[in-house]
Amino acid sequence: MEIFTIIAFILVWGLPAVAQDEPKLTIGAKVGLNFYSLGSDELVEDDDTGLSYEFGVYGRIGERFFVQPELNLVSHKTHLITRTQTRVGERDALTVRYLRIPVLLGYRTDYSGPVASQVRFMVGPSISYAFAVADNNIDVSRSDLHKAQFALNGGIGFEVWLLNLDLMYHHYLTSLFNDGRSSGKGRAFSISAGLGF
Repeated sequence: MEIFTIIAFILVWGLPAVAQDEPKLTIGAKVGLNFYSLGSDELVEDDDTGLSYEFGVYGRIGERFFVQPELNLVSHKTHLITRTQTRVGERDALTVRYLRIPVLLGYRTDYSGPVASQVRFMVGPSISYAFAVADNNIDVSRSDLHKAQFALNGGIGFEVWLLNLDLMYHHYLTSLFNDGRSSGKGRAFSISAGLGF
């Protein structure tokens, strides 16, 4: 219920501003890297941050104020020792692949520097669907995870020459594991480069 309240607030705040703006549409594609870690969890004895990839397409509607829906293929990796695995104490990578759909509201400045220009600030919700889990030695399969995961996302973007560079933080609101004892939620930082037309 909490996520729907947040989404409604963002849409009520942002859509009127976009509607008054120029109806410019930009279509783009991007590719990037992310650093993912898991918050404290009763089922996890130890974990560390993993490096993985993401890529996707987006549409940006508006000029100064904009709405940016995206469709991303995301891989998140973390290295875990769980309390439920059969090989006690063995650490292995847990890699989960998601289809992520964020809807970002943003504001673009008029800043024009010698290298970077048109700084963008973005915030919005997303839903991610876990469609695959890589083989691992810690007995975690797709059935052990919440398949649908909600997150809040925020960040900053720059236009550097022909590229759009985005630095984003993703804070998951749904615990990774669907075991009732689990409370660990994912956190990720991502950097991506893209082209828009």
